[in-house]
Order: sequence, then C-alpha cells, then structure tokens
Amino acid sequence: MEKLKERIQQAWQNLKAQEAEGAKAQELYAQTVWPLLLDLWRQEPQVYPLRETFEVSIHTLGTSPEATTLAALGLGASEIYVLHTSESRRYLEPLQRDLGHSIYPIEIDKSDVTKLYQAVGEQVRKHPGKKIALDLTSGTKAMSAGMAAAGYFLQRVHPELRVVYVDNDAFDPVLRKPVAGTEKLILLRNPHEVLGDLDEHLAQEFYGAREFGKAADRYQVLRRKTGQGHFEVYATLCEMYQRWYSLDFEGASSNAQRLFNFLTQDAYRNHPLARHAQRLKEQKEGLEAIVALLQSQRFGEPKGVLWLAASLLQLGDERKDRQPVLAALYFYRALELVLQYRLAKHGRDGDKPNLSPEEQTHLRQSLANWLDKDLERIRPIEKLGLLESIALLRFLADPALIEFSENELRGYQGMLQSRNKSLLVHGLEVSKKGDLDRLREFSRKLYKNTREEAGSHPTVEPVSLL
Repeated sequence: MEKLKERIQQAWQNLKAQEAEGAKAQELYAQTVWPLLLDLWRQEPQVYPLRETFEVSIHTLGTSPEATTLAALGLGASEIYVLHTSESRRYLEPLQRDLGHSIYPIEIDKSDVTKLYQAVGEQVRKHPGKKIALDLTSGTKAMSAGMAAAGYFLQRVHPELRVVYVDNDAFDPVLRKPVAGTEKLILLRNPHEVLGDLDEHLAQEFYGAREFGKAADRYQVLRRKTGQGHFEVYATLCEMYQRWYSLDFEGASSNAQRLFNFLTQDAYRNHPLARHAQRLKEQKEGLEAIVALLQSQRFGEPKGVLWLAASLLQLGDERKDRQPVLAALYFYRALELVLQYRLAKHGRDGDKPNLSPEEQTHLRQSLANWLDKDLERIRPIEKLGLLESIALLRFLADPALIEFSENELRGYQGMLQSRNKSLLVHGLEVSKKGDLDRLREFSRKLYKNTREEAGSHPTVEPVSLL
C-alpha cells in the first residue's frame, strides 16, 4: 500500500512538472492520477477517525464528482443514492463506472433545500434501523447546508445516521483540486451532540411543560456527553420537582438536600440556579416539614400542613382544565388538610370529635339548614366530614371561617357533599366545572386565611431555569 501511495505522489509531481492548465491539466489528471487514487481507495479508503461500513449512503453531486466517488468508496454502502441537479446529471455515468456499482439518482433543484430535505427524509424512512451516511461534500453550498441540516436533525430520531465529508490536507489553486493523496473521508460529529445545545433546549421545553422526569433525563445525557457538572445540578432540580409532583416527598426532600449541597460548593456559586438559592432553601425546608407531618401524622404544626396543602392546590390548578376529576381530588384533600389543622388547633380530632350535647345539636341544626332537610333526618354525628368540620369550627368561632356567611356555606354544600360520589373515590360522578371552580375557590380562601394567620407563605411554583 505504501508503494501505491508513492506512485500517487510521483504522478502528481509529474503532472505539476508539465505545468499544464485548464482542460489539458484535467485530462492528464484523469489519465495519470485519478486511476491510482481509485485503486488506493478501493483497497484502503482513507477514513477518519475509524472506518465504518454503512448499508446506505446518500450523496450530493456537483460538478467535481471525484469527491463523491471517494466518499462512496469510503462508506462501502450497498445502496447508493445520488442527489444531482440538471447541471451535474452528466457526471452520473462516470460516477457509476468508477464505483463499479449501480446508483440511484434523484434530481433536485440546486437551491431547493426543502426538496433536498424531503428526498433525504424519504430515503431515511425507507431504511429503518440501517446504518446510513449522508455525504455533503459535493454540490452547491445550499445543497451541502441542506444535507447537514437534514442529517443533524434526523439523528435525533435515527441515531445510527452519520454525516460525512471528504476533506484534504492541501489544495492546489491552479489545478483546483486537492493535492493527490491528501484526501480523507471524515465522519463528522454532530455539533448539537458535542455541545449539547439541542438537548439543553429540549430539556428546557420539557421543564416548562412540567415534564420534569424527561427534563432530568436530558440533563443527565448532557452531563455524560459534555462532562460539564453544572448539568447535573439542573438534573437534580428536575428530579426534585418530578418526585414532588408525584407526591414522593421523601425522595423530593433528598433531592432538595443534594441540590442545596451543590449550590453551596464554590464550584457552583455562579451557577444560574444560585440566583434562586433562597427560594430553593425555603422549598427544601418545606419538603422537610411535609415529611415530618407524614411521619408524625399530627396536624397541630402549620408548616407541614400549609406546604402540603399548597402542593395539592398547585397540582389541582395545573390539572383543572385537562383532568378535572383528578384536580377535584387535589382540591378536596387540600381543603380537608386545612380543616384537620384548624380542628387540631382546638384540640379536636375528626375521627373522635368528642362532641358535647350543645355541639351535637348545633352541628345537626347547621347541616339541616345547609342541606335543606328536616332536623329529624340528620343522624347524630360520630365522625367529622367536610361539612361537619366546617359546622364545628363555626361553632368554635374559628377565625378562618368568620368571613363565610350562612348563605355562602349553603352554596358550597353541593360540591362538598359530592366528594364521596366522585368517580375516583366511591362513586361514578365526574366533577362539573362549576362545582370544581367553587371547590377551588373555597379551598384557596380557607388556605389563604390559614396562611396569613400562621405567617407562612409557601411557594411551590418551580423556579426558572434561566
């Protein structure tokens, strides 16, 4: 093989020594240099970084077909598609002859990037799972740009696809050809993959759409591809919200602690998320309060209750238009949590309310009024549901319920009663928009009153990535 390379160099030097120009130089090149180059590339294609064998290759063809020939030889595909223009059509026959292989020509306009993209996409879709190479060496600048754009975009769906280019180490401006023997086929790396900008954009889009798990996956991929640790900080943030929104509060709390550890390191003090360090610290402490509430199952401390209620209200708000049945459950549970806390402040338990005769009478009379029933039809109360809890708190002059009039509470009774009839609880009813809006309104009012009283203002909205 070394002797063949020496012969190529000698043939090139002889060509240069003749000082031939124009058509004469091209003729001498075709007669003396080109056959040797073909022989070399048929035996040992010059491919960097390593040679790979492809099943399909797609090429652009311009008015200098030699590069297309070398690319096809270097790729070794059994199916070769050539995108040519009306001007470069005449090179199809010599290309096929030099390759000794059938080719599939596809004519396009030299400036029609859309047509090129469609043609490439069609061939890629016709060969699912196959190793495909796109050669952008020859053709007009628009054709090469279109081929690169198509290749790097399609790699997102077809990771087995590669973009290639025939380069050279030296170019002769007189002969307007690469110095013979310096040609090489480069398997180009996708700049989107190397730099991670597309993955980062997708991660941000997933985050904005509340697809936190998918966003975390993208950031982890970026961490592996680029080796940049700041992407792991983003991934930890996304994992925290993904677990938080899945009601995995212990897992979210663990992520929050890990995130806070990152942001207190010198290496990450200038990280974009460091601007939100105070808010993230508050969210970490809020998650810790929720975990403490879940472990103790005691409703007397407001912090855990308020952070948990705020989380449920946030989830309800984000689902009220798309998943109203699920949103209603979040709103009901948030309301119930606040009522449990308010009862606990008065030393009461909804399961064992220990009602005095006077309280029993008051609750039964309140329910009769709200439900428009005869008092005889209201059974003695043994446990406190939503309506019963509200009635007792009103009797106890609880400050969070002072602003609600009897008429207002009577207006809420329908949606409060419908909780156990919900499709996702014990019944078959789907929450109506009007009931859902009233439930949301009442839950938020009671939550807000309790929040103001406790002087705690949970902020569960995810922080900005930018």
